[in-house]
Order: sequence, then structure tokens, then C-alpha cells
Amino acid sequence: MDNKMLALALLNSDSESEVIDLLKKAGYWDDPGAWRLLGDKDGNYSTIGNQQARPEAALVEKIVNSVDARLMNACLEEGIDPESHRAPRSIRHAISVLFDGCDPATFREGTIADWTQTKTLEQARHITVAITGNKPAQGRPCVSIADSGEGQSPGLFPDTFMSIDKSNKLRIPFVQGKYNMGGTGALKFCGKQSLQLTISRRNPRIIEGWREKGAKWTSTDPRDNEWGFTIVRRELPSGAAGDVRNSVFRYLAPLKKNQGDVGQVLSFKSESIPMFPDDNRPYSRAGGHGTVVKLFEYDSKGMGSHAFMKGGMKTPVETLLPHIALPVRMHECRAYRGKEAASFATNIVGLGVRLNENRADNLEDGYPTTASFVVQGESMTAQIYAFKGDKAESYSTNEGIILTVNGQTHGVIPKTFFQRERVKMGRLARSLIVLIDCSEISVKAREDLFMASRDRLSNGELRKQIEEELEDIIGKHQGLKELRERRRLEEISNRLGESKPLEKVLDSIIKNSPALSRLFLFGQRLSKQHSADTDEKPGGGVGREGGNANFEPRPHPTYFRFHKRKYGDSLDRNAEIDRRCRIKFDTDAQNDYFERSHLRGMYELEVIDGPLEGLVLDHNMNIHEGIANWSIKLPDERVDVGNKLTVQCTVNDETLIEPFVNIARITVTPHQVHEPPEKPYSREINTSGGKKSEGGTGPDGEGGTSRGQGAKDSGGIALPEIEEVTRAHAAWSKYQFQDSTACKVIEDEVDGQSSFTFYINVENLSLRAEMKDSKRDVVLLKKKFVWGNVLIGLALIHESKRVPRKANAEENANVVDVFAEIDGVTQAMAPFLLPMIEHLGSLSEQDALSVATRGDDD
Repeated sequence: MDNKMLALALLNSDSESEVIDLLKKAGYWDDPGAWRLLGDKDGNYSTIGNQQARPEAALVEKIVNSVDARLMNACLEEGIDPESHRAPRSIRHAISVLFDGCDPATFREGTIADWTQTKTLEQARHITVAITGNKPAQGRPCVSIADSGEGQSPGLFPDTFMSIDKSNKLRIPFVQGKYNMGGTGALKFCGKQSLQLTISRRNPRIIEGWREKGAKWTSTDPRDNEWGFTIVRRELPSGAAGDVRNSVFRYLAPLKKNQGDVGQVLSFKSESIPMFPDDNRPYSRAGGHGTVVKLFEYDSKGMGSHAFMKGGMKTPVETLLPHIALPVRMHECRAYRGKEAASFATNIVGLGVRLNENRADNLEDGYPTTASFVVQGESMTAQIYAFKGDKAESYSTNEGIILTVNGQTHGVIPKTFFQRERVKMGRLARSLIVLIDCSEISVKAREDLFMASRDRLSNGELRKQIEEELEDIIGKHQGLKELRERRRLEEISNRLGESKPLEKVLDSIIKNSPALSRLFLFGQRLSKQHSADTDEKPGGGVGREGGNANFEPRPHPTYFRFHKRKYGDSLDRNAEIDRRCRIKFDTDAQNDYFERSHLRGMYELEVIDGPLEGLVLDHNMNIHEGIANWSIKLPDERVDVGNKLTVQCTVNDETLIEPFVNIARITVTPHQVHEPPEKPYSREINTSGGKKSEGGTGPDGEGGTSRGQGAKDSGGIALPEIEEVTRAHAAWSKYQFQDSTACKVIEDEVDGQSSFTFYINVENLSLRAEMKDSKRDVVLLKKKFVWGNVLIGLALIHESKRVPRKANAEENANVVDVFAEIDGVTQAMAPFLLPMIEHLGSLSEQDALSVATRGDDD
């Protein structure tokens, strides 16, 4: 067959065996001289094998390359040199100028979120992802990514598609690619032979338009107008003497006469080829230029079901491209029938756009909300999405915080972040997704924060400080605190009196065990009267301090002033030496004022007088329902008690005639221990020699606690809430219970102190087996199982507070996730718990003595 027939036959193959058969018949597969080293590097596996850790992230790199190709194509067709000063300055600027037709001199950010459905579909058809071949039960499917981008001529393949570590895009500001290696990450997920097909043709308009200029964006190669194609494969070490110890990747580039001493990719002439899918028919729509890449037998969990259904490929792709620059059309082309085949194609528009669709059905009122923050002088923005019920599961799995650059996910912090000691949002963990836009950070910061593979975070100081700032933003976010409290009260409203017997049992255990009395400090749970006091207030949510019943959000604020003060009034504020300084403002700006794509607000914090004058301080700002909170971190090593500094808080946008400027004078004061006010419902068990223990937290919940001398020494823990969970209970799915689960714990913050809710699985397999086989009272057995798990959980919580834990490598957290530890330990203990309680509790002194004597006789 000729080259065109071979290329199209390879494109329509859906297994490695088919590809190998075709190449053998063509005489290439077994010919060592037909294969050229990828990147012309003998040790190319060291680069290729060190890319993305997950197949979904590697696939996304291919999609990003197609987006870059479309942006480059639009720029070159306009006659603009992508490396010149005339080129767009960012990806969003490129969308604005090249796709929205805006004046390049007037910077306006372009985003597909503002496009009509018609325009979105029209543009999505220029970048497609087609899943073909086998359904999950029959083997791995294939993935084809096609675009009508700039394309490459056959002679440019070695310096583009088949190159490694070249600076092809390094000086182009409006594309994502930088390192010229990310696209190779998918190879190790392609079947046993790592086969990848690439077919491409340079856009003829670019060739003609740039040939006269003699620029590098074209060439005089006689094959410039032809389609080039090649196959990449992985070659394992043969074990022969002198052979390399690692695999190498090569691509099909046969040596031919009069072509020099290196092989060239194959090519053919054609005005177009069928490269794009239509509905569930792959390779049925023609394209005249651009690129199609096919990954054979791709290994990904997302291929395990229909692409658009739960567990399919669509969700991880949109999660990894939350603010994708251009839409993509995904096609499910496998042989699904019935309801599974109801949809063959859908647009990929990114998680950010998807989250904002149908927000009334998916999101809690007032969300998403935003927070802007600065760390080490680097500005970032957080979008916080709070979902109703379990709606978040449709958009992410374990991704809690997603850090992006130019719309692509570069790193993820899992949902366990929300359970951290300084956050205490475990009750909302499965309902939260936070998107962090890091597009504006410097090159150095980007390199320090992210691995070059763009799929994970570095464990450096910058990451640590960003996480500390996020802990403050989320843990102190007034709206999230209100939502957490509302959900907590909803759960306990019908069972406030149900745990009285448990309270008596635990009281008895504590009082009869001096050792436990020294460890635990139990406080009475909140009363119904307290619950009623925190009902929603008009315009402010659950007990929002300073709520304004007449608050009407505006796209651009008409006021931005210190809380409960007139505009122009200055503020005098103390800041303790090792705590953050928090300043509250009243405003009528919308929640997303500092993050939205058009005419967004800008804020600046300047030290204009004092020992830190001119220093950029770490800080964050968020707006929620008319209250803006500015949280400032003073560098402890640069200030002393008694220092005074003046800070200027400026808020501005393009529509304001003058910015809002507020001046605050901050005095550094010593660290103090703050005691909470006495509460009428408070009661504590005496654990310290007849003296009542008391609790307290620092201002705004900051800092450590002091519970009186006895409690301070023991690290007391308050009496938890207990919830018995069955399969019908909402917590079963909400907190992902299984038959083997025994105990899960959620931490909240109530009145500035930790409060724990224990969820006990009373349908645990081991418990059910004991209840079935035992002649004892099954109700009593169940209660013993509940109380035993509670005591185990309390012990682990106490130990986590007493002994500092090692960092979690995955999260770079400052403590081990004690709640995951409780889940694992109680699950392991479940088969032994009741037998241990029953049989060890019945042992007598005589039994112990007889065992000891028998051991001596032996």
C-alpha cells in the first residue's frame, strides 16, 4: 500500500496487534534502520519516564498542545510573529484578540465562559477527543486527539513532535507549553509497545504567508505541503553486552537515498484527510491541515465506562483543565447501546465554566465566593465552591484544592486538607472545591511551586506558606463557618437528647478511671436554646456578624470602608506578636469582585510607615455577603512588641473614578491567652483536684487554648456527639461508609473550640456476626461496640494533640490525618473489639494467676 493508505489504515486501527501487522507488511517493523531515536537522544527514557504520574494528566498535555496549536495558527494567520511585541501577552489576551476580535491595544481578558453555545460548539469542533476501540470488558480503548491548528510539515517533525527539551515555545507568552517534553508523558500509558501515531500537515496559508518573509515559521522543504506521519514505539533493553540498561523510544523515520544520514518521517500528498469524528463515527469529517495524535490501548481508569458517565474520562479531563482556553469536543465512539448510547458527543469547557452552570441547583447560596491573597510577594486568587449535599462528587473525586496556571491544573491538594487542625471544615470536605489561579506568579515562583511535569506540587517553602495562607482563608471564612454550623445543627436537631445514656456511661468510665480522668475533659453539648439562637438572620446567613438586612450586591462597589465606620475614618488596631492581624470592612461588592474575568477589582496592601515600610506582607482578602475580611501576617522576626506601623488598604477597578483608600495604624502587642466568656449551658467534669477547668481561644479563634491548669496539662477533649449510622442514614454515602467501616469522626469548631461528631457503623460486618451468634443481649452488644469505638477514637485524637506527628508526604501537612487513622484503626479493631470487651472483662484474678502458673510449669 502507498503512504496515504498506510497512514489512514494505521489511524483506523484500534489495537497494537493491528498496527504491528500493518508495519510488518510494509517492511518497517523489523527493520532497525527505519527507526530514529526520539529527540535524537540515546537516553530519552530518563525524560519521557519522568513525566506525569497519572494517565489522565498525560492525556491532558496532548489536549493542551492542541489548544496551543490553535492559538499559534490564529496568530500566524494574522501575520503576527508569535515572539514579537505585537503578539498577545497571555492566553486570555490571545482569546480576546484572536477569537473575540477585540482591539489588541486595549487589554481585555477573553474567556469561553462568555461565549454563546453556538460559538462554543463551532470552536469545539476544531479540537476533538475520540475514544475508540474496545469497551472495558474487551480490553483497553484508544484515544485520538485531533485539531485544525498550525500543523507541522514532514521536515519539521524532528524539531517539533519528535523533539525533547527544545525551546520551541519558550519565548511565546500566549501558549501553555514551555519545556518541550510534557507531550511525551502519555507514551508510557500506551499498551505494551507504547505505540503513538502522529499525522500532521502545515496550514498552507501559513506557508504562503510567511515564505515571503523568510521567517522561521516556514521553510523551503519541497514536502512542506504534504502530510507527514510516524509511529513512536518503545524498545526494551535486549540484555546483550554493551546494551543500554533502560528502554528507549524511537519513531518511524526510514533512511532513504539522498536524504542524508538520518531518517525522515513518511509523507503523502492530499488536500484533506478524514481526521475528525462526527457523533460516534471516528475519522469521518475531513480536515485540510492540523494534527491528529492517536494513543493505542491507553491505560486509564477513565476508560472504564462511558466517557460521559460517572467514572468516565470527561470528569477528570475537565478537572485538570478548569479554565481551558478553548473548548474541546469529546466523542464516545465505542459500541455502547441503549441508554449508554444516548449521547455520543459533548463539549469540554473546563471545570470552572461547568461549576457556574446551574449553580442554583448545585451550589449553596452565595457561592462561588472568592479570596485574593499574596504570599512571598506573589498574587493568587481562590474561588471557593460550596455544593449542596453530594453534588460535588459529579465534578471531582478527591481533589479539594486545585492549583492552576493559564487554565490547566498544575497541582492538587486532596480533600483531607479541610480536616486539618487549623481548618476544621471536615464536615464540608466532600462539598468543597477550591480553584487557585496561579497564572500571575513569577517564573521563579512557578518553578519553585510546581514540578516541570505540571501535575504535582513541589514540597518547598513556597508551597508550605501558600497552604498556611489557605488554612487561614478557609478556616476563618465566615460564610463557610456559617454553613458548617448550619449543617451541624441540622444533623443534631433531632437527637439532642438521644445521647444522654452514653453521657452517663462515659461519665462513669471517666470517674472510675483516674488515668482517663487526667486525659479527658468533657463539656456538655449545646442545648436546643443555643441552636435557636443561631437561626438565620435576614441578609446575613447563620448569625453573620454585622449582617445588613438591606444588603444588595453590586458589580462595582459604591462603598468599601472599615466595619461600622464612616469612609475616611482611620482605624487603630492591636496585633499580637505571633497572631494574624484581621481587619473587617463593609462593602456592597459582589462576592466574586476580585476574581471574575471582566472588570475585576484590584486590591493592594502597603506599609507606608513603620519598621516594615515598603515590605510586601503576606495577606489575604475575601468578600462574603457584604463583609470583606483582610487578614495580614506580620513577620515575627522583623517586628518587636511596641512597634507601630501604618498600612494603606486600596481597592480599585477600571470603572471607579477614585480608588477606595483606608488607613489603619497597627500596634504590635505581646502574645496573650484569651479566656472565653462563661456560657449558661457550660458544664465540665472535674478532672483536676476539685478545681473547675476552663477553656479559651485567642481573638477570632486564633492561637492556642488555655483550659485551666488541669486541662492544659492533660489536653482535655470535649464530650463528642454520637451518631449511629445504618445504610439508610445520610452519612453512609456522604462519608463513604462500607460494610467494614467502624467509626468515622468529623471535627467542627463551636464557640472557638473543637467539637467532634462520631459516626458509628451499627451495620458493621463484625458487629452483625457477633449479634447473630451471641446469646447475650444484642442491644447491649451494639452499645458496647459504639462506646468502644468512641473510646478508641478519643484516644487517637488525644494522642495526636499530645505528640507532634510527622508530615504527610502527599499533602505536606503539618500533622498526620488523625481522622483517616481513626477510620483505619477502628476498622482493623472491629473483629476483635467485642470479644476483647466480653472475655477480658470476665477474667478474674484466679484466671490470671492460673495462666501465669501454667506458663512457669511449661
